[in-house]
Amino acid sequence: MNLRSRLIESLKRLDSGLGRVAVPLLAGAPRPLPAAPDDALVVRLWGLGNLALMAPRLAPWPGRRLRLLTFARQRAFVQRHLPQIEALYLPEPCSPGFLPALAQALWRLHRDPPQVVIDAETFLSSPALLVRCATPAPLVGMDTPGQHRGPLLDRKLSYDPTRHVAVTFAALFDAAGLPAAPGAKPLRRDPERQSQLAARLGLNGPGPLVLLHPGSGDHFPGRRWDPSRFAELARALRRGGARVGITGAACERPRTRAVAQAAGPGVLDLGGCVDAGGLSDLLGLARLLVTNDTGPLHLADALAVPVVGLFGPNTPHRYGPRGPRAIALFADLPCSPCLDDRLAKRSRCRDPRCMSALRVRDVLAACQTALRSRSATPLEAALALPR
Repeated sequence: MNLRSRLIESLKRLDSGLGRVAVPLLAGAPRPLPAAPDDALVVRLWGLGNLALMAPRLAPWPGRRLRLLTFARQRAFVQRHLPQIEALYLPEPCSPGFLPALAQALWRLHRDPPQVVIDAETFLSSPALLVRCATPAPLVGMDTPGQHRGPLLDRKLSYDPTRHVAVTFAALFDAAGLPAAPGAKPLRRDPERQSQLAARLGLNGPGPLVLLHPGSGDHFPGRRWDPSRFAELARALRRGGARVGITGAACERPRTRAVAQAAGPGVLDLGGCVDAGGLSDLLGLARLLVTNDTGPLHLADALAVPVVGLFGPNTPHRYGPRGPRAIALFADLPCSPCLDDRLAKRSRCRDPRCMSALRVRDVLAACQTALRSRSATPLEAALALPR
């Protein structure tokens, strides 16, 4: 676990302690919700994938004003795919500018309050605490057991661990009185931008382009499949005639470089070649994405790119891809899943056998199925590998 991962775990412990103490002090009489609000604030700090899952509900609606409180690392994605949103961006909590930016955002909400707030965090308490102090707007959110959030919420939804998180997000919007916009769709491709990117990166050529994403967010690195297995998979795909690229954010370049070098000649290191806004163009060029349980999986799925998702600490039934050509591989060990909102997504596992149980030959077989089929295994039949 790197320094950033340790910091995230420390912040989660701090949030839990703050919620336990402050929620009973700040909870008051329920605030009534407007029948048909036309000015709403959505709070979701972490996760590009979460914003991709919410994108259909963030689509424009005539006369509706939508605001979003999120971290600045999502800025490029929001500006590209959700340009109609009024975003309030916060720097990372460890950065020097975090507290001034937070104070400014809360002051703006105090001066110009929304009619309703959708707290799309599923276990954090501090965002709801801060927003409740800043604005008189009623809060709608998940009453996640063990996370002390319930008394803060003016309309609370029961937590259902068997329900896909996209369905959970949709239920929050419905509870807030914000139905889906007519004709709202997932993210859209931009063929012109894709063509320009392909020319710039030299991605045109014979054979299907398969992208491998060996990284994940710093929250619990145990979600990552072994880099050596990604390299072995890349070699096997190359032997089968595919063009293979290794993707990752700029901060993941050491990992993408190591996988590409281990995979051998012809495998492209694409780490850091696009930002969060351009990632959809890169994914849109692919015939297939193979990825850990992380944001690009949901982005590719929203773009209708076939996906092979590798799961272990999280269950694919809650976080997996849902497209008709999506395959989720999940070993379904007795200890899986160990990441749970009810436990603040904290896991003590230091030996993720659930990920090492995913064999290269099984992942390769899933890739072959996805590449040759127009209707691969749906999530509801997620492949449980032999133990």
